[in-house]
Amino acid sequence: MGKNQKAARKVMKVLYVGCYRDGTGWGNAAIDYILSMDQAGIDVVPRPLRLDKTNGYVPKRIEELEKKDSSGADVCIQHVLPHLMEYNPNFKKNIALYATETTNFKDSGWARNINMLDEAWVINNQMFHASKDSGVDIPIKVVPHATDFSKFERSYEKINIPNVEDNFVFYTIADLNRRKNLEALIKAFHMEFEPDEPASLLIKTSQYGLTPDETARKLRDVSNAIKIGLKKFSSLEDYKEDLMITDYLSSEDINRLHATGDCFVIPSHGEAWCIPAFDAMGFGKTPICTNIGGMKDFIGNGGFLVEGNMEPVFGMTRTFKRLFTCNEDWCSVSVRGLMEAMRHVYENQEKLKNMKSEGLSQAYKYSYSKIGNLIKDLLHAN
Repeated sequence: MGKNQKAARKVMKVLYVGCYRDGTGWGNAAIDYILSMDQAGIDVVPRPLRLDKTNGYVPKRIEELEKKDSSGADVCIQHVLPHLMEYNPNFKKNIALYATETTNFKDSGWARNINMLDEAWVINNQMFHASKDSGVDIPIKVVPHATDFSKFERSYEKINIPNVEDNFVFYTIADLNRRKNLEALIKAFHMEFEPDEPASLLIKTSQYGLTPDETARKLRDVSNAIKIGLKKFSSLEDYKEDLMITDYLSSEDINRLHATGDCFVIPSHGEAWCIPAFDAMGFGKTPICTNIGGMKDFIGNGGFLVEGNMEPVFGMTRTFKRLFTCNEDWCSVSVRGLMEAMRHVYENQEKLKNMKSEGLSQAYKYSYSKIGNLIKDLLHAN
């Protein structure tokens, strides 16, 4: 590459529109995309779009980037819901960046909006095929989430949680909704582990619109209903108690939670990426995940993938009317498979030490530097 070509690569200016000020997983992903582009030397100018009332932490570097003038931008990346996307002829390239978690989104009408733009960026390989099957006919590129790799190199003080001392702690971090499928995790744990075994289940969860106390009551009701349905014991008191955290935790405290747990488990029906599972892998927590979506792409030898059956989506009523309909499929994980994987991790910690280091190696593939340079190459293609 000649000097003039190198100079041209450095001056490309990108307007990035996303929900990075929302305190959500989507907002965190947007922050990581922006910082990865900045680290790769891309002249990125972020502008926030609010999709959630929760205020998230915004790094100082992004606040600095927000102060830049957006005029003269060559490219506009619209990391928003597709029905909010629009084509702007003032840019040389308009890019749609979005996330989906089932086999298609045909009912939503999103393909029509996406096809107005020049290029589509998706999070994982399943999304590539889901977009094709949904009628997206513009070029589609897979751009995985980026991560601040340095967090895996720091040490964190464990969270003080009663009744887990000397216990092996299976843990999860997930919203309380049907897609996360916490019911399968609760079933698998109580079917596999006896009350006298030194194992605990810790669930960090929340639900939009509910207070922490309301969320805890709802989860406890769900757990009790499952235990009654299992009929393993005649009394609820004979089962192990599920440990719950429903209060808001900062990013630092989430990292402390990873340091506290021993094995992360997420039996989701579908995931575009699953940041908690990815972080657990980077922290060496041998994640056990459904073999679907982003997790299928990034786990590699850093954890365990459990198979399941593809089934029609059901019960996602707290979403847009034409999303998560019965005309889409998602994966219903094998509860028996979860049980086997959890038992294997529980009994083979010494043998799995190599897997922990492999998880860190897998995580490095998605560092700011790696993803930023991938984005740089895509921006300058064609």
